[in-house]
Amino acid sequence: MATTWKDKVVVVTGGSSGLGVAIVEAFAQRGATVVSIARNEANLQAVVENLIAQGLSVDFELADVTDDESVRGCIDRIVTKRQHIDVWVNNVGQSTRASFADVDVEVYRQFMEVNFLSAVRCTQFVMPHLEVTSGSIVNIGSLAAKTGWRHVAPYVTSKHALAGFAHQLRLEGPDNVHSMFVCPGPIRRNDAGQRYASESEALDNAANKPGAGVNLKGIPPEKLASAIVRGIEKRKPEIVMPGKTRILFSILQLWPRLGDWILNRSAS
Repeated sequence: MATTWKDKVVVVTGGSSGLGVAIVEAFAQRGATVVSIARNEANLQAVVENLIAQGLSVDFELADVTDDESVRGCIDRIVTKRQHIDVWVNNVGQSTRASFADVDVEVYRQFMEVNFLSAVRCTQFVMPHLEVTSGSIVNIGSLAAKTGWRHVAPYVTSKHALAGFAHQLRLEGPDNVHSMFVCPGPIRRNDAGQRYASESEALDNAANKPGAGVNLKGIPPEKLASAIVRGIEKRKPEIVMPGKTRILFSILQLWPRLGDWILNRSAS
């Protein structure tokens, strides 16, 4: 893909809060036309109006990424209005805090739907349009897609599934469509340390911390968003941030017992 973003159409799911807003803004600042997708119209409209006031080309569409017809209709509306799609970012996701022993099957099912199947659904439906433009599909994973971690079993499990899907995309997806998997550590938020207060009351103190207590500094969302833009421009297969965590992931593959020991020692 050319490094100029003029006349490019970028679609970002979960674009009304958090990292999604930063991704929308990063592409728009580079000259792309960005369509932000979410379910909450008030939040979406507020984000889009703020970015338009900055002179950026941003629009929004309402859609539920867990529903086939909602996603199909959203894609049809975007293509009808914009004629093409060059980049699709699967950014929707959710997390939780819970003891492994207390999580029932329905919770896993919910997380697989939101964190995994929504990305599969969007990817399959938008892929024909990305083939036309030789575009890019981006799946936002997590460091949890590479390793386990205490108190986040449903999240870890769903992100591991997404990692497998992203790898299959690289191996079997259309040759002219770039697929990139993004695995960040905890991302800075204004409500960090408060989001899971009620869910983590019965758990240890680390559970309510960003990343459930992982001993890593929070990543500024703007930094990660810029890395995603550059990754697409260079058609990278994967982004892992911070990069030093790759060492741990290699240890986990080669020496699982040692890797687990390191994980347990690194909890804050």
